[in-house]
Amino acid sequence: MSEPTMTTPAGDAGVSRRGLLSAGIGVVAGAGIGVVVGAGAGAAITAAVQPDPEPIPPVSANEELMYDHGLLKRILLCYRESSRRLGPDAPVAAVAAALLATAVSDAAELIRDFIEGYHEGMEEAYVFPRLVAAGRSIDIVTTLQAQHDRGRHLTATILDVTADGLGTAAARSALRTDLDAFVRMYEPHEAWEDTVIFPSFREITPDATWRLLAERFASEQDRLFGPNTLTQMVERVSAIESTLGIHDLAAFTPTGTP
Repeated sequence: MSEPTMTTPAGDAGVSRRGLLSAGIGVVAGAGIGVVVGAGAGAAITAAVQPDPEPIPPVSANEELMYDHGLLKRILLCYRESSRRLGPDAPVAAVAAALLATAVSDAAELIRDFIEGYHEGMEEAYVFPRLVAAGRSIDIVTTLQAQHDRGRHLTATILDVTADGLGTAAARSALRTDLDAFVRMYEPHEAWEDTVIFPSFREITPDATWRLLAERFASEQDRLFGPNTLTQMVERVSAIESTLGIHDLAAFTPTGTP
């Protein structure tokens, strides 16, 4: 079975939101949140030709994905701080353990709902298949997909272990191991996507399809999370940062004489 591709008419044809919605395009289901699958597993997009070209939407498909990575970076900071508090040099009292379990669980739910359920679903439906069909970065795409799968397993494990409140030393040790593994994998994961995958994706995608993708990503966010998705997600991660005491950006500035 050949890899699905996204197609568009030659030239920079304009596309409308109506054309997008009538195209019947879909998204491969991500873990945690089901996403409707259309013809061609969401990888085929045909731009509807309009008499007058429309401007490229203010937020492109790549910008949407990179905003998501900014959110992911902040969650990784929460994971890193939680791991530090679980270390042998920072013993956790029972009350603190329960609070930490809640913070980590909230962060893992955000990973499951938004990063895995939406962001990775978009990549797997629209980005990875197109690159593979074009013969671009196939080995990297294979690794990224494997990391998505591994990340979902880690998230499920993190949610399981935090459900019991981290009342035992074994639970705290297991959680720290999983948090460290997740951070270690996703820091290079998102860096490779930002510097290799997303630039290649833009390079091989015609402008007409690019417009469709921007609208598709925005409409899928609205469908899953309602309006102002990024604001909602930032508020969720900000609350976790406040619980962990890492909400002050200035606190990350090195002190002392340069």
